[in-house]
Amino acid sequence: MRIIILLLWILVSLFLSPSALLINREQALPRLLMQAAHSLIEPAFGGDWEARLMAQDENLELTGGFGVERAKGELIQREEGGAGGENTAGTAGAASIAGSGSSSGETAGESAGTEGEGEAADESSTAAETPAPETQSPVEAVSIQALAENFYTPEQLLDVDYLLSHAFCLDPTCMVDGSILNGQAFVEKNLKLTGTEEPQVLIYHTHSQEAYADSTPGDASMTVQGVGDELARILTEKYGLSVIHNTTPFDMMEGELERSSAYSYAKAELEQILEEYPSIQIIIDLHRDGVPDDLHLATEVNGKPTAQIMFFNGVSQDLDGPIDRLPNPYREDNLAFSFQMYIAAQASYPDFCRDIYLKGYRYNLHFRPRSVLLEVGAQTNTYQEAVNAMEPFADILAQVVLPVEEETAPAAEGS
Repeated sequence: MRIIILLLWILVSLFLSPSALLINREQALPRLLMQAAHSLIEPAFGGDWEARLMAQDENLELTGGFGVERAKGELIQREEGGAGGENTAGTAGAASIAGSGSSSGETAGESAGTEGEGEAADESSTAAETPAPETQSPVEAVSIQALAENFYTPEQLLDVDYLLSHAFCLDPTCMVDGSILNGQAFVEKNLKLTGTEEPQVLIYHTHSQEAYADSTPGDASMTVQGVGDELARILTEKYGLSVIHNTTPFDMMEGELERSSAYSYAKAELEQILEEYPSIQIIIDLHRDGVPDDLHLATEVNGKPTAQIMFFNGVSQDLDGPIDRLPNPYREDNLAFSFQMYIAAQASYPDFCRDIYLKGYRYNLHFRPRSVLLEVGAQTNTYQEAVNAMEPFADILAQVVLPVEEETAPAAEGS
């Protein structure tokens, strides 16, 4: 009987979504079989649906996407050609190196965290708000639209295939079209901060235990949490922003690494924080990537060895189309936020930003328009390389969100 039900389920699924096979034959049928098996074995998926799906798919060390091979090719080309990071107008994405999706595998340096984190969840999780100084570092008057003209023609901004090969990297488990990927709309969106309420920025880590090649086991300050501390310091001291750095270990359970519900736990706490601090306008989930051990994602910025970064966005859509149970009203804003920072990086720090990785689900990016999952290096980078990446990242973030003196009109769409 179960076999008959399984076959009927597959036939109905194909009838309701024939595009699944047309788009990606190799992946569609196995995926349908997996979904059917889950519907029979565990119909309700038990617990949070989104968290379970991400535990099965996102929470893998590598996604198996197109990014890793492209990254290796770029590194080989750079070594053979001696590319020195020169930025040439019109060569959009020339320095971009794609990678895998958000890392989740247990790697060297990941540990059980510090004692007492579980008991003092409310106190330690919402790390004390960092007050902003009265003065704010001036930001160079920069127009993202003007910068974009140095890298993209108007036609290229509307060409999905061009964007996917020069700025974005699409995971094979999802699909996008012009209704989702519209570069012209992205560069035109106003993402400048509004108001003076505090705090303005929230930094947290869904995978708090992600560490680096030389991280000391058990030392949270040498994981992505330490990198988050450095980012909070720079945004506060140099750019005058008020920052909350949340250090709740969402990926720990009774002292053991457990990521199957990390996004679900993070979601619940994000809702509490945003209810308490509605003034927050920027949310950064800071991770580090997971790549093959022979891949070192590093460049040089201002004379310092620096981990490359990658922006990661969930599009709430798979090969069958929109995932209705995972709506994100800010998807276009999130994508615009990543794309504008990517353009600022192209202009100011060639070879620093790898690309913008697109995948299904939404990864808790649906709470604010300026939300991003940031990958800082990978497990093959040193901790100092990751820390060094925070200065250029803070700069490109400031270029996108900080108002300049010439702009006195109230912010428009996307604020």
